Amino acid sequence: MKPKKRKLLDLLMLFLLLSGIGILAYPFVSDALNNYLDQQIISHYQQQAVKENEAVMAKIQENMTKKNQQLAKEGGNSGADPFTKKKEPVKKDRTYFEKHTIGILTIPKINVNLPIFDQTTMKLLEKGACLLEGTSYPIGGKSTHAVLSSHRGLSQAKLFTNLPQLKIKDHFYIEINGQYLAYQVDQIKTVEPTETEALQTQEDQDLVTLVSCTTYMINSHRLLVRGHRIVVEPEEIKESLEKVKQAKCTAFLLVSGLIGVLLLLFLVILIKFLKK
Repeated sequence: MKPKKRKLLDLLMLFLLLSGIGILAYPFVSDALNNYLDQQIISHYQQQAVKENEAVMAKIQENMTKKNQQLAKEGGNSGADPFTKKKEPVKKDRTYFEKHTIGILTIPKINVNLPIFDQTTMKLLEKGACLLEGTSYPIGGKSTHAVLSSHRGLSQAKLFTNLPQLKIKDHFYIEINGQYLAYQVDQIKTVEPTETEALQTQEDQDLVTLVSCTTYMINSHRLLVRGHRIVVEPEEIKESLEKVKQAKCTAFLLVSGLIGVLLLLFLVILIKFLKK
């Protein structure tokens, strides 16, 4: 084989090798990038909460409480299935997500730390946990039932992909309006998309249900993971939140290191190839 043809063949093989590595690494890289962007949204929400004075925070809490009380009187109406909404054609920037962020959901067992959005759209479902219209704001209180939905099985982000790993008595936490709320899983069930009875408010109960599609990649049913409010020491909550943040930070650093190594390897091979 002529040297020129051999050189072109070697270059093609190098390109195919790196392309294969890139395809295999894409889900991990994309998830790490999305996690990083989620943490930016969460950080902005927390900074804004610190800036607001107590009177403003109290007013926000009061408005949410009034809406929850009205829902409790009416019995609640969870509306349409969150995963059957039409896609939005307009591209959204980070300020769009920040504007709709009302809290933070953390699930320590599966290292989930997501912004909670105040409505459900396809764009928001791809970035965090969405409050289902017609259900309570996740601020706690008697006769409240907040329903938070997110995707599973997205190639670019894990979100609720590992939600089925949760078991009875596992904990998850919500940060909202300057307070931390703890919930313990007490019910896990699979239902048809049109079955909404389990999402209704219950008298004197303080509930949050996490919702996602199931079976994985088929999405014919809905997985409902419900938790009831429990009293937990603030130190325990903060410790759990810190562990999740550390795990996400470690994952991002590992992926960043992998990208650096691949780029360095590519440059070394390319330089050697060009010197031939």
